[in-house]
Amino acid sequence: MIDELVRAARALVGGEERRDYAFVVRHGTIVDAGDFAVVQERARDLPARAFPADRLIVPGFVNGHSHAYQILLRGWADDLPFARWRSEALYEVVPQLTPDDIYWIFVMAFSEMLAAGITTVAEFFYLNGAGNAHAEAALRAAADTGIRIVFARTWMDAAYAPAQFRETIDVARERTLELRERFPWANVCVAPHSLHAASHEMIRAAAAFAREQQCMMHVHVAEAPYEGEETLAKHGATPIALLDRLDALDERTVAIHAIYITEEEKRLLAQRDARVIHNPMTNQYLGDGICDVVGLQALGVTMGLGTDADVKPSLIDEMRAATLLQKIRRVDGSALGARAAFDLGTAQGARALGVATGDLTPGNFADYVVLDATRVDPWSPDVQALVYRAEDRSVQAAFVGGARVFTGERSPLAHHAAHTVKEIAKRVIP
Repeated sequence: MIDELVRAARALVGGEERRDYAFVVRHGTIVDAGDFAVVQERARDLPARAFPADRLIVPGFVNGHSHAYQILLRGWADDLPFARWRSEALYEVVPQLTPDDIYWIFVMAFSEMLAAGITTVAEFFYLNGAGNAHAEAALRAAADTGIRIVFARTWMDAAYAPAQFRETIDVARERTLELRERFPWANVCVAPHSLHAASHEMIRAAAAFAREQQCMMHVHVAEAPYEGEETLAKHGATPIALLDRLDALDERTVAIHAIYITEEEKRLLAQRDARVIHNPMTNQYLGDGICDVVGLQALGVTMGLGTDADVKPSLIDEMRAATLLQKIRRVDGSALGARAAFDLGTAQGARALGVATGDLTPGNFADYVVLDATRVDPWSPDVQALVYRAEDRSVQAAFVGGARVFTGERSPLAHHAAHTVKEIAKRVIP
């Protein structure tokens, strides 16, 4: 557990630039913060860490939705239409993976995220059909790399899904409870896959589980037009409305995508205090469409950003894509500004997941990133420079709970993972 005083000559706090800012870390959590001259008097018992003005200290980026094993699909499956991408790539590769494969793939993916300044990730994990061994390997990878994780353990029972993904409701519940008990640090929550891959009974049970266990419930919803067409034809309701009918839409619901939804459904999300995770890079990559972030934000819906397929796990790219896509969608250069996009990738994204991180203020975990600020134009606000012009290579270090987890170069563990994953790819990629 880290106890120290951190002094930043230059920092982004609440999206605003602060000079000579300091925060006090005790047991990995920020307990005091403000101007250094004031804060130092209350932390004289602590060792100090200082960063000069050519470094910009920002909250660690929050990745609200990831499938880390999908790094094996990038490159060779890039240009397939969604149906073929799912059946000929995803469903061909992922079911072959052993728990040991999962460990090394996740070490590689999580190491890439940390190198890009991502300190928290919500991992939507559905290789659960054979038990918890695969999930345990993924959690071991999170622990060994040091990334903060929200483990969204998927429930699936659709007949069309590979057997390696499917479980009964009772089995899924029992195994999820076991993970929550064994890994209390991993924020294990429930994740019925979607309205088409989990039965209505399973979705109801998952929502009840979330209320009972006081955890979040992640669910893919309205990613493509076909889902709404199917739910309307079969059940007389569009996707968000159907979740509401299933008692699965409330303050614990984290709706992934929410692209093809009606104005009424947007209001329903707001009324139920549900959260939404937008995945702008993957939505472009798979040709999904553009979520109405501006409309949802105007209604007060709490939102975050995710890297989803992990073609390139970069929240800097996601923030940039989020703002540019909204400008295009609204044909308005002011539709979603840099500060709003930064908020989605940090503080607001953390609130969407229910995790105390995303800002350099008291009550938050001491998760922060050190960026090279030497290339920032002297006339540019730091948040503008970060969202519109920064690159992942700007990340010089990353800290989780005050502990340094990325030092500016690939760790020996990450080196070994990259080599091992090459061998795994040779075996499993058709």
